[in-house]
Amino acid sequence: MIPSENILYDTRAWAILSRSFELERTAGTYLFYGPDGVGRWLLAVSFAALLNCEKPERSDSEAKMLVPCGQCRNCRNIFALNFEGLQFAVPIPPHENKPEKAVEFTAEFIQQKKQEPFRIISDVKTQTIPISIARMIKKNLSLKADSEIRRVVVFYQMEKMLLSSGDALLKMIEEPPADTVIIIITSNPDSLLKTIQSRSQKIKVDRQPPQVIEKYLAGHYKVSTKKAQLVARISEGSVGRALDALGSDNEDDVSSRAVAFLLFKSLFLDPAPDTLAHMNDVLNLRDRGEAEELLRLWQLLIRDCAGMAVTSDEGEITNVDFAGDIGRLSGYFADSRLTVRMTEDIKNTLADLRLNVHIQGALMALALKLKRNISAVN
Repeated sequence: MIPSENILYDTRAWAILSRSFELERTAGTYLFYGPDGVGRWLLAVSFAALLNCEKPERSDSEAKMLVPCGQCRNCRNIFALNFEGLQFAVPIPPHENKPEKAVEFTAEFIQQKKQEPFRIISDVKTQTIPISIARMIKKNLSLKADSEIRRVVVFYQMEKMLLSSGDALLKMIEEPPADTVIIIITSNPDSLLKTIQSRSQKIKVDRQPPQVIEKYLAGHYKVSTKKAQLVARISEGSVGRALDALGSDNEDDVSSRAVAFLLFKSLFLDPAPDTLAHMNDVLNLRDRGEAEELLRLWQLLIRDCAGMAVTSDEGEITNVDFAGDIGRLSGYFADSRLTVRMTEDIKNTLADLRLNVHIQGALMALALKLKRNISAVN
């Protein structure tokens, strides 16, 4: 894990946390919220390090905020995710209510986050934070803590916690153990119990500017400057999404699926000039095969969104790794006319591409048609 990233310490979120620590006004419970992959996990671990650091330092930025030194024993253990006072509750697959399996799945999740704290971890199975983990944490907190450490409990992706686990957490928040800070992490605070929201200090974790993401990719991965710039531009301010776009087999190649999906989202969420600019930036508009592959992927995504609009069943979709976003986009497909129109337009463009029409012109014209259809139906 990374102990001292400018990507973290230059944010408004860290300024709030650092100031509260310096004034000895640390809250008992925090609610970190923001999109996946923007650094909520790293923010939580870094704050745990600051709370336990033996010799906090001033940052190099103009604000001169307090930051953990990263070198003392506590900092090293915390950034290695191996600290007696740091506990995690994370979403894990079904495990037949076996506590030992819950511990095993949790350890696997933490190991992935240790290797890359910005990684967006998804699974084809339905994941939840089970009651067994909440009970285990509550039991551990009931034990007397070392007087020299500040215990920190991180509930990651809290929106995936079972209702029964949420009730157990609420009791923990109402009667917090001594010298313990609870950090709740979610992408959607409104999905949590109102009582949990009201008892937490909310900290918004902002999206990162493209140049910050470029710097991170260049510093930690073997990726060309051009690729880093392109990926950062379409990542929506999320380092995690940028990593997804790099692909897993060859870190210098942008994943065609990830790019196709980001461009698909742009059709719905961005102004037309931005969508066309993204397509110009990330596609080889002279490669007919790449253009056809993009459109075939869009066909699958349309089918997934249309299916979700009808059934709300993630188990029926093809692109399971994009399930969360597909669920959000499915609302556009409540009117079945959009599915028919988009499918027909893509089918016609694929036919045109096989007739050797101008690739760039065909794709740009299609994007504008699809955006008009989306606007007309919604």
